[in-house]
Amino acid sequence: MKKNLPRVLLLYAILLLSLADQRVCAQVQTGRSYINVSKNATGGTFEPGDTLEIRSAIAVGNFAAFSITRVRYNDTINGNFTYIPGTLRILTNEGLVFRSFTDAASDDAGMFNATNNTLRINLGNASGAATNTGNATTGGGTINYNDKPSFYGGVCIMVASFRVKINNAIPYNTLLTMPGGAFRFIQSAANITAGFAPNNLMVFQNLGVCPNFVGGNAVIDNNGTFGSGTTQNRSSSAIVPGYTFINFSANQPNDGYYGIANNSSATGATNNGVAYPHASRVFSVWDIIGDHTGAASLTAGNPATTPGTNGGYMAVINASYATSQAIQQTVANLCPSTYYDFSAWFRNICSKCSCDSNGRGALNASYNGPYPPGVKPNLTFQLNGIDYYTTGDLPYTGLWTKKGFTYLTGPAQTSFTFSIRNNSPGGGGNDWAIDDVNLSTCVPDLTMKYTPEFKGCYGTLVDLAATIRCYFPNYTYYKWQKSTDGGSSWFDTGVSGVGSPTLVSGQWEYTAVYPQFVAWQPDSGHRYRTVVATTPANLNNPNCSYSNNANTFLNIIDCGIILNVNLKEFKGEIIRDNTELNWTLVAGNNIDHFELEKSYDGVNFRKLSDVPYYYKNGESVYSYSDPERPAGISFYRLKILDRNGYFIYSPVVPVSNNKIGFELKPFTNPVRNELVLDYLLPADGLVHIRVVDAYGKATILRTTIGKKGWNNSRLVFANTATGIYIVSILYNNTSINKRVVKVH
Repeated sequence: MKKNLPRVLLLYAILLLSLADQRVCAQVQTGRSYINVSKNATGGTFEPGDTLEIRSAIAVGNFAAFSITRVRYNDTINGNFTYIPGTLRILTNEGLVFRSFTDAASDDAGMFNATNNTLRINLGNASGAATNTGNATTGGGTINYNDKPSFYGGVCIMVASFRVKINNAIPYNTLLTMPGGAFRFIQSAANITAGFAPNNLMVFQNLGVCPNFVGGNAVIDNNGTFGSGTTQNRSSSAIVPGYTFINFSANQPNDGYYGIANNSSATGATNNGVAYPHASRVFSVWDIIGDHTGAASLTAGNPATTPGTNGGYMAVINASYATSQAIQQTVANLCPSTYYDFSAWFRNICSKCSCDSNGRGALNASYNGPYPPGVKPNLTFQLNGIDYYTTGDLPYTGLWTKKGFTYLTGPAQTSFTFSIRNNSPGGGGNDWAIDDVNLSTCVPDLTMKYTPEFKGCYGTLVDLAATIRCYFPNYTYYKWQKSTDGGSSWFDTGVSGVGSPTLVSGQWEYTAVYPQFVAWQPDSGHRYRTVVATTPANLNNPNCSYSNNANTFLNIIDCGIILNVNLKEFKGEIIRDNTELNWTLVAGNNIDHFELEKSYDGVNFRKLSDVPYYYKNGESVYSYSDPERPAGISFYRLKILDRNGYFIYSPVVPVSNNKIGFELKPFTNPVRNELVLDYLLPADGLVHIRVVDAYGKATILRTTIGKKGWNNSRLVFANTATGIYIVSILYNNTSINKRVVKVH
């Protein structure tokens, strides 16, 4: 905005957004915009049922006698939208209602034809005469340069407005085209048509801003912060392509200009509390502020930087007549099927930048307008030239506010051009600062079951798992990786899978389980982690898969002397609708306590109870009654811990109110170095394990004594040739056969 000299006041009349046909004389300027009324208070995407207000503005005058006649506006509503009855209006450039019309023809200056979905609004004096339909040259009003709504007495700005609703039946991810409409009038005896290009907008689910995101390297110019320096004014920026760069001064940045500064004053002053008007303020009224980056208060931002000291920069846009994007950036190397948070921090920097419909400025004692006055910035976020999101009006509050939305890339999409363009109709305000422009990846939280380490004894059962929680249920592909050099390098273990997330406390959650294995001295020092992605291809792309570097360190020691555990018996049985668990310890040194754990699948265990250890000559006998009624099969185990946290597991005991059968858990396939088999036995007995190749030749033979419940066997495949094998497990004359593929 500006209002210092009449020769520049005309620039106020030049409106935002798309310019009309440039054959129109500079004494007449037109522009078209629209706001999302349903989301105007908070900002949001375009969704089915949203109400849009179309605003087409015409400005007449150059602070000298000038007028146009037979002024009317025509538009057509296509089948994606429904006209909202009774919304034909003429607004001021600040969006205030100046005149309202009925939908009927011939009773006032507006009409809507429900048969062919066309509308017409006559503008100017004598526009209350009978309204003609279509593009007829008869009818319409006269607009003089000094008519109301007046812009400082020398330019008349009128906005033809109506409202439509996006039809409820429109599905998400539908591209809509909104016809452009046109002004028609007579200027110097010539019939002029000033038409507008159609708007393209995407119907897109309003997902808000992802709360857990990382990165910010998709935006150039110091990751969207505009950097810092000791001089008040910085150089221009490549991400502000639609405006002309200029340093701050008494009347700059002017309309169509922008500056990058660590202090928004005209003189380098730092006191935002000086009176209005004041020479330290640009145009005598702008706020004197610093940038947003790193501020202790995200809404208050930083104070203006004292000249000569280092301070962060921000971009300040004087957008009262700019027609191109304020911010624009082409981003490559994106990941397909991935959510991105697209946001920025904004601040309306002028509370006194307006004049009322009589042309009196906000500092005039006779001013009769809204407060805080001025055209409110209203910005549209575009991707590849398509409108996805609007910030809504940004009223003057003296504070910064974050606006943005979350976007999901397509199955093969790796780039887009994003833009932030102005969407408010006209001057008299619309001056705003922007900082911390950010495009970040929306990522999950990964929590390891054991962090930072798994402490165990030789021979203990390692049960690694990771819980994945995300704002969106798309990081479902996972794999486990292992490091044998302290985390410097990682390699795939061959264990991978697809999670089935469920909604838990507002986020989608699932657990990735690593097959249980018995740990010995060579396993100590190894690290395990989980990597997740949105697609199988992304999982194998280090730039599109994610691990928050959380990992579990295996700390495996010889507890033979420390614990000397001799568990004579551990059993469970159902007695009178309750599961009774009993165990007997013959010997044990340095034992601290037991943790009794329970599972319904034999994999995911939870703690039922802590049981204190007590010393007694001979045998120590323990018992526990599970308060939960038995349902199907349940699995129990003891975690025996020493005073330093090292532990060893007991065998798993199944208890069921039905008969327990012989079964084999699904295992990781294909395999690389080893195959872990988990199998359930209904009673103690011999188990024969045999692996044969495609020619029937046995490559692995093993016989072991299995115990009632779950058992675990590890088969080494490291030196086995690649190919297809059959794994056979024989128990009590019953055989289970599975096909397995060995890969490098």
